[in-house]
Amino acid sequence: MEIDEVISFLKRHAPFDAQSADHIASLARKIEVRYFPRGTVIIDVGKENRALSIVRSGAVELRLGGTDLNHRLGEGGVFGYLSLLHHELTRNKVIALEDCLIYQLPKEDFLKWLKHHESLRIFFAKDDAERLHRAVEGLHRTENGYGDAGMIAVKLETLLRRKDVVTASPNDTIRDAAKRMAQADVSTLPITHQGKLVGIMTDKDLRRRVLGQEIPLDEPVSSVMTPDPITMTLDDGLLSAMLVMSQKNIHHFPIVDSANQIVGVISSSDLLNRFGMNALQVVAEIKAAPDAATVAIAAQRVGAVLTNLIESGVDADHIARFVSNIGETTHRQLLKLAEDQLGPPPVPYALVVFGSLARQEQAGGSDQDNGFVLDDRYNPAEHAPYFEQLATLLCDGLNSAGYIYCPGDIMATNEKWRQPLAVWKDRYRNWIEKPDPENVLNTTIFFDMRCVAGEEGLVDILRAQIFEWSSANRIFLSFIARAASNTKVPLGFFRNFLLQHDEKEGHVLDLKHQAIAPVVDIARVYALALGLADVNSKERLKMAVERGSLGPEEASNLIDCFEFIHSVRFRHQSNQIKRGEPLTNNLSPTSLSRFEREHLKDAFRIIRNHMDRISRTYAGGIQ
Repeated sequence: MEIDEVISFLKRHAPFDAQSADHIASLARKIEVRYFPRGTVIIDVGKENRALSIVRSGAVELRLGGTDLNHRLGEGGVFGYLSLLHHELTRNKVIALEDCLIYQLPKEDFLKWLKHHESLRIFFAKDDAERLHRAVEGLHRTENGYGDAGMIAVKLETLLRRKDVVTASPNDTIRDAAKRMAQADVSTLPITHQGKLVGIMTDKDLRRRVLGQEIPLDEPVSSVMTPDPITMTLDDGLLSAMLVMSQKNIHHFPIVDSANQIVGVISSSDLLNRFGMNALQVVAEIKAAPDAATVAIAAQRVGAVLTNLIESGVDADHIARFVSNIGETTHRQLLKLAEDQLGPPPVPYALVVFGSLARQEQAGGSDQDNGFVLDDRYNPAEHAPYFEQLATLLCDGLNSAGYIYCPGDIMATNEKWRQPLAVWKDRYRNWIEKPDPENVLNTTIFFDMRCVAGEEGLVDILRAQIFEWSSANRIFLSFIARAASNTKVPLGFFRNFLLQHDEKEGHVLDLKHQAIAPVVDIARVYALALGLADVNSKERLKMAVERGSLGPEEASNLIDCFEFIHSVRFRHQSNQIKRGEPLTNNLSPTSLSRFEREHLKDAFRIIRNHMDRISRTYAGGIQ
């Protein structure tokens, strides 16, 4: 056996490729080479295994219990490690599909090697799910190339300046409270009663409620304070605070202890001073924009936000929510500016978004998917011109802000998606009661819907009706489940990636359609079958557990898949932003690190297995 040949081979395959040259050379000297003709049983079930096996050439098949196909492995594939790790008899029968050369590392040398390397313990975890879970847990650590703990580890306690908190009583006069704020040089004054927080008064309250409405300064603070404000605790994380501030349009958080006693106040400026370009800053700029052009300038900073969040070690779920909130804010501000230009709407309406923005899972480079749900008092002859102009201003503004026109024309500018509630109901009923394969493929996006502006009650009525129809219709659910299970996960029998050809980028992984969409589809099936109000995929999976339709471990595995794939996607887009390239979801496998490559394969196997379960459970109707 040529040692140099073994070393060269190990350097090309995980997990050996991550080891030092000295470690690889040491391992190579301990490896034995064995030849197995086609059809040979390399390892049988219930036997003692004495070595880690690596496929040098050829291919093998693993059959769990000797019968059920578990794996097929080609060159570089590793097997036999579970029995070594757990000191147990073998569970798989391993058969040579072709004439094979197998490298074998003795058990004692394998266990000694494993003992000193955490990354190897992750790689050789007992199954795909455990490996992936460990990878997600360590995803943001420096050694994996995903930044430091950054924002993800920061608790609000670290931002709170420890000093006596200036407060007022609900019965204090506005004048006295304002003087107290001025003397302490604070913009927010907690209002307490018997030591408990009951409200806050801000400089904004003074401007809008006192000066704007000419309320006498001798009136009690209780008449102008914001009662029962949103609070957080010292143990809450920075990311949670930023997200709530961004979503709820608030700028100050009273921090309370377990007894609801005030211990401090944190403001959005505290967060901005701690970190650079972030979602709070961009959202504030969008909300303050006086025209669509200024909105576009601010909204296009989403790339800087995404990059900052990635480099700060933020998890993918929070990144998606921050990016989505910028998208929602852009929609709302453009709609407000359009209404300011056109005047108030002649009848109530709701702006709805579909797809990733509705699920709060948006990435960079997304197009727009939206529509108007109009009040049933809508009269086309009288009201159509107004809503047509409103839709044009909105969609043109979104396109300028980086949310390009939808290639499928799912936009409020299309009269088909600008209709009264009754028409929307009829459309959904037709989709649900008369499903066909093509129809289902073209309409799944509409089952991820959320109101972002206007009369939310219109959308609540529509969603309630949709879930009443969908959860009771077994035929519709079978079509939805079949469509979900037919998605081709990009992993072959030999754990090789199945790539798509792109005219500009060559052979690539389409992370959006090949990897993320299958998890979204699975979560949607559960939502429609169970009548779940949640739109976010992660929340849908959690609710499916609560309803007893999905096991906690299965849900956790799918959520880990979703988190890991999204993290790879965001890091890919962050690199594109740095290089000044257009944002895409297409990824060349050669650009993947060993860590990403191996755990993407784990994720794809988990997803594929669950797609099989969805097919068995729902594709023929609910069991």
